Amino acid sequence: MQGIAAVLAGLMLMVFSAGASTPPIDYEKVRMAGVQRMMGHWVRYIMLSGDSPCITVQIFKSANMEGLVHQKKICSLGKMSFHDDFAFVDVRTIEFEQDQLSLEMVFFGLRGGAREEGKCSIAIGTSSIGDLECSLEYGSEYH
Repeated sequence: MQGIAAVLAGLMLMVFSAGASTPPIDYEKVRMAGVQRMMGHWVRYIMLSGDSPCITVQIFKSANMEGLVHQKKICSLGKMSFHDDFAFVDVRTIEFEQDQLSLEMVFFGLRGGAREEGKCSIAIGTSSIGDLECSLEYGSEYH
């Protein structure tokens, strides 16, 4: 079922972005994407393949991805950058919930290669996108 949802999200990403007033997206590099109606707006997330585990979250007024309300590119956990402060970061899943995106993520620390898996979330408001929040065993290290 998730495979079908991913394919549909990819198709919607291409179709609905054709006339969007957002920065261009290299569709050949889209690794994970999804779109869903939340709180009267349309919320889309995009992750590109390659060396960047960043997540771009966008809020649109309409289903054709026009009327960008807010956009945020998330590349950190607290003050720690995915690029500079971790050896590896991966997003396993992203799911839409009532007022947030729920993520399953994996982090490998730079020192000692400690692996940490956990549930994370990004709060979604009618015109706002929160920061990445994670419940990690040693989470205080990342805030």
